Order: sequence, then C-alpha cells, then structure tokens
Amino acid sequence: MSSLRDPAEAATAAARLGEAVAGETTTVAADAVGGLRLVEAVVAADPRPAHDYATMDGFAVAAGDPLPLSIRDRTLAPDDDPVDHAAGTATRIATGAPLPRGADAVVPREDARVDGERLRGPSLEAWTNVVRRGSYCSAGETLVESGTVLSPRDAAILRDLGRDRVTVREPLSAAVVATGDEVDAGAQPDRDSATIAGLCRRWGHDATLAGTAPDDSTALRRRLRAAAETHDVLVTSGGTSVGRLDHTVGVLADLGAVVWRGVALRPGRPAACIRLGGHDAVAFALPGKPVAAYVAAVTLLAPFFRGARALPWREATVDRDLALPEAPLEYAIPVAVADGTATPVGTPGTGADLYDGRYRPGRVASCPRVLRADGLAFRTAPLVAGDAVEWTPFPALETP
Repeated sequence: MSSLRDPAEAATAAARLGEAVAGETTTVAADAVGGLRLVEAVVAADPRPAHDYATMDGFAVAAGDPLPLSIRDRTLAPDDDPVDHAAGTATRIATGAPLPRGADAVVPREDARVDGERLRGPSLEAWTNVVRRGSYCSAGETLVESGTVLSPRDAAILRDLGRDRVTVREPLSAAVVATGDEVDAGAQPDRDSATIAGLCRRWGHDATLAGTAPDDSTALRRRLRAAAETHDVLVTSGGTSVGRLDHTVGVLADLGAVVWRGVALRPGRPAACIRLGGHDAVAFALPGKPVAAYVAAVTLLAPFFRGARALPWREATVDRDLALPEAPLEYAIPVAVADGTATPVGTPGTGADLYDGRYRPGRVASCPRVLRADGLAFRTAPLVAGDAVEWTPFPALETP
C-alpha cells in the first residue's frame, strides 16, 4: 500500500508533464478562442473604461454646482471625445457617452425639471448614474492569466481591450484505446472511451476513438505503438491491474518510462502515467471499470490537460452513516444533494442498490448509473449522519 502515490502528488506530476509537452503556439481571432489555452496573460494597457461615462440619457452636471443650471446647446453621443465642463451648466448626454471633464453626475431625462433652457433639479450625489474611469480595470492589471482555457465569453474582455487576436496553444491530439478481450470481441460494450474522449475535448484538446485491443501483449503493443506515433497523448482504459491478463502498463512501460503507477484513490487506484520518450508522447493508463475510469480522468488526467488546481467544493449535511473500507486511501463517493442534504448514491433508496452501511468502491466502480449523481465527496474518514460533508459537483470536476 505504501507504494501508491498520493492523489495530489500524482495530479501535480501530471500537470508538470502537461507543461513540458504543451502544443505549439498560434494566434487566433477573438471569435475563435473558445476551448483554447492562453499563452500570454491578457493585461490592460490603459484603464477601462477610458473615461467616465453616462449610464442613462439625461444631463451631465457637476454635483456641487448650485441650481438652476444653464443647459448647453449640444448633445454628447457615445462616439464623442470628452469636452470640458463649464461651471453652472448642464450638457445633454446619451447613454454611453463620455462625461465632460469636471462633470460627475447625470440627471436622468425623466427626472429632470427643465424650465426653458434651465435645469432646475433634482440635486444629485456625485457619481450618480455614472460609470467611472478605471472601474472595470486599471492600467497594468492582469485580467486573464496565462494558461487559462478560454471561453467564448472571454472574447468580450479581449475586444474591450482592443485585442483582435491572442496567442494560444494548439490543441493536443489524444488517442483513446479500450483494452480487454471482452471489449475487443464485442462481448461487452466499451463503456469508457466515449466518456474519456468527451472529457479530453471538454478540456480543449482533440480526441480520437482509436478502437480496442485484446489482452494479448503483442497485439496490444502493436496497437499502442501505432497510436503513439500519430498522437501527442495516449489514453487507455483497462488492463492496469496486476492480473495475468493485465498487460497495458507493462507494454507502455516498454515504450517509455513510468512517471507514476498506482494512486491511493478508489475508485481509480490502478492508474498509471508513462512518458513515451521515443514517440514524443505521454500515456495515461486508466482502469477499465467506467466509474473508476471517470474518477481517474477528472482527478489525474485533467491536470495534465488544464493544469493543477484545487477542486472547488460545496458543503452539505450528510443524511446517514457510511463506514469506509479499512485500507487508508482516499475514497470518491458519489452523492446526491437536495436542499443542502447529501445522500451517498448506491445506498438503499438511491436507485442503484450497491451497498448499505459500508462503502464498496469495487461495486461502485462498475456502475455507470452512479454518475447521474450530483457530484463526488472525496473522503478519508467515514461519513456521520448530521455532519457536514464537502463535495464537488460533476460540472466543476469537468470544467476546462
């Protein structure tokens, strides 16, 4: 048991490996940044907004000027440059237009009391109905960190800063291979590859379903070598334990060097990371059971693709006792959460009837239905009814 890697240490090693084998750089337009990893931080060259501007149609005034005010014979529009404010005056202004220099409030048109060419009220506090210069960001402020996987919404920030293009990493190519005689012969469905490939794409990279391979070391070596020659990343499922037919890690180790093998996490323990130096590729060997493959992917494979990060969590009150196996590992427990109450999924009354008073990670690992829960609670201590439990929603586990 002592040879198993701590999950956090394995994730950190995967993240460092991801930095070392990052894809080539390219520049893309702002409308194409979704899902791509930013190379250089986005830094504001100037304050944004560049000027104080009006949030309503009305009259730009200086709050300290005594009423009534003389209305100037002009209207400021959003595309105008700022003008100087004249004391004792009000200037008609449109929403989004820059305030005159020296003005600090906008009297809304519907509230204004106008008598001929004079504005008689109301009085306002300074900065009423105004967005102030630099309130979005200051000059030199970093708005998007280097290494961020960009979203389409980031295009708004880029365009606000006048950035038409940014430098990003090109996506890595991942080949996903399922192993096992039963899967290769079609006796059992491949329940892993589609999920793994979808996660790789979710994390901003290209993934190909590269087929299946039997529990034969020669055939497996041939299939994995071919995939490694044409892809940056190789992700396998199955054949990672120590049984007579478990050849995957051994074959991959022959093609490179093992970074880590075996993680103190269940489901997900028999996972491995291998650097395929001769092929300039990286391999992740994940367990073959679908929930184990998923847990290993979101905890160990994700840091390689998106960098190391602390998992966000929420808190709920657990509704029942749940003992853990005696092995001193971290256990990923699917939970359903409603109205602040967390229920371990797999216990009686939760749909899948897998265990009762003691968690059974081996049974959970094989049951895809538990992935319809709300998230995972990562635990090293038993659950006690009425106690608070930290859990991470599935969307947070899968986020780029």
